[in-house]
Amino acid sequence: MSEMLEVARLADNAGFDSLWVRDRLAAGAPHGLLLEAGGTTFFEPLLSLAAVAAVTERITLGTAVLLPNRHPLRLVQEVGTLWSLAEGRLAIGLGLGVGSKNFESLGLNYRSRIELFEETVKALRGATSPDTGVEIDPAPGEGLMLYYGGVSRAAVRRAFEHTDGWIAGRLPRDTFRARMELAGRFSVDTGRRLDIASMPITLVDAGDGRHLDTAREAVGILARSAEGASDWIKPPSGRFETVEDLAGLLITGSPPECAEQAMAMVESGVDHLIFDLRLVFDDCRRQVTMLAEEVLPALR
Repeated sequence: MSEMLEVARLADNAGFDSLWVRDRLAAGAPHGLLLEAGGTTFFEPLLSLAAVAAVTERITLGTAVLLPNRHPLRLVQEVGTLWSLAEGRLAIGLGLGVGSKNFESLGLNYRSRIELFEETVKALRGATSPDTGVEIDPAPGEGLMLYYGGVSRAAVRRAFEHTDGWIAGRLPRDTFRARMELAGRFSVDTGRRLDIASMPITLVDAGDGRHLDTAREAVGILARSAEGASDWIKPPSGRFETVEDLAGLLITGSPPECAEQAMAMVESGVDHLIFDLRLVFDDCRRQVTMLAEEVLPALR
C-alpha cells in the first residue's frame, strides 16, 4: 500500500491528469493470472482511492471499472464520501465485468449483471431510491462523470444510453476504428459526444532490456486472447502475432516508440489514455517517471 501511495504522489506531481484503479474480487477470466504478473492481491478500489485522495492534490481519481456487485444505495454513500474526500476529483467507470466468481461468491446472479448495472447508474444519478424513499447524504456532486467500460458494440450503445463516457478497454486498432464509427453514429442520433478512454497494457523499455521478456510474454498472451475474440477485425496476415498487430492493446518499446504509439491512439479519437502498468508494478516508479518525462510531452 505504501508503494501505491508513493506512486500516486509521483503521478500527481509529474503532471498526469488522472489515476485509475480496477475492481476485482477474485482472480479469474478472461486472462486469469496471465496478465496479473502472478499476483492475487486486489485492494478494494474505493478504499484505495480514499487513501490516494489524502496524499494527492490535483489529479483526478477514477475507477476502470467498478463491477455492479455492490448494493446501489451503499455505493452511492461510498462514492459520495469519496467525492467529498477528493473534493470533486472523481470519475466513476462502471462495467459488467467478466467471470461469474465476482458475483456468485457474493450471492448475486451473474446473468442479472446488466440489470444491476442499470440500477447502479440510476442510484448514482439520483442518490434517492424511489422504492425506499431513502435519501443519501453525502451524495456525489452534479459534476460526477460516469463512464461505461467494455469492448463490444453493445458497450458503445450502453455508454451512450447510460453514461457520459466510454472506456474502450483494449481493442486492436482496426476494431477500435470500427467502434468509433459506431460511436459517431450514436453521437449523431443522440446529439451527444462522449469522452473516450482506452487503457493499453504499457511497458516502457529504458534500454537495459529489463522488460524485454515481459514484453514478449505480453505479446503472446494478448495475441492468444485476441485470436479468441470473434468480433475483432484481424490484421492482413489473418492472425494477431506482432506488436504492430496488437496496436491499441499494447504500448511498448523505447520512450520515443511508446510516444509514437500513444500519439497514434490519441489521433484515432481517444480523449484519455490510461496506461495499464500491471505487468511492471515492481518498476512502477521508473515507468511513471519515463512516461511523464518522455511520453507525455509528445501528447501535449
